[in-house]
Amino acid sequence: MTWVLATSTVFGYGALYSDVQVTFRDGSTRDLVQKAYPLGNYIVAGFSGSVRIGFLLLQSLSDALRISDRESASMAWDPFWVSKVWPSIARSVFNSAPQEEKALSSSILMLGVSPTESSGLGARVICTRFASPDFLPGIMARPITLCSIGSGSGVREYKRSIKPLFRLSSGILKAEIGEPGGWARQLGFSISRTLSDHPRNGISRHIHIIIVNRGSIHVETNDENIYSPDGSIVEIRMPKVARGYSEFLSLANASGHAATGAIC
Repeated sequence: MTWVLATSTVFGYGALYSDVQVTFRDGSTRDLVQKAYPLGNYIVAGFSGSVRIGFLLLQSLSDALRISDRESASMAWDPFWVSKVWPSIARSVFNSAPQEEKALSSSILMLGVSPTESSGLGARVICTRFASPDFLPGIMARPITLCSIGSGSGVREYKRSIKPLFRLSSGILKAEIGEPGGWARQLGFSISRTLSDHPRNGISRHIHIIIVNRGSIHVETNDENIYSPDGSIVEIRMPKVARGYSEFLSLANASGHAATGAIC
């Protein structure tokens, strides 16, 4: 139970959004996990399903994309090639996991920008979905794309709120004027408003925003201050979240929860 979204835009860059909530085997939930990360030049990915397998899969993809510091200054991965080559590695990782974790399933949403192909006002953006057990790549490369994984994908209110923002007539496009990445940030805050207005068990209103350009990746959060009519201020800040399975084990144990069987 989670929501991870990947988007592309006419401005020639992509963005990945992910919430931070995890559901434990006893049904309780906590905002405890960062689910999306930069993994290579210039590719990012997020996961849903088994927390343990999700971290293992992202690590395997990161390992597959590792290059030296010297190479990173002049090299970038072709997302199409990665989408076709990585599934065999993903299957091996998934098949090696404990059966109780495999029963929770696992999905990966990868977003990358082409180092050579252009679209709109920048690079061509490629979004790929992988799902257990086969991890066959579902590739989407339209100039304006919205794709997602997790339980949030099926929430009607989320679709109804977000879909109009991708129309060329949407005023959200103006957010890019004078602020590169402004469209992605404004979309992020629109997503967080939707999550706040229509809460669902297993999905947090705290999200990470990863903006991917040809040549750069920026990781941000949807931290904000909300000013009430009575003058009071509500500060929304990202809580402490795990950025790896070992850290997740520590945070889960500290909160009195068993990490085994945790899902997102």
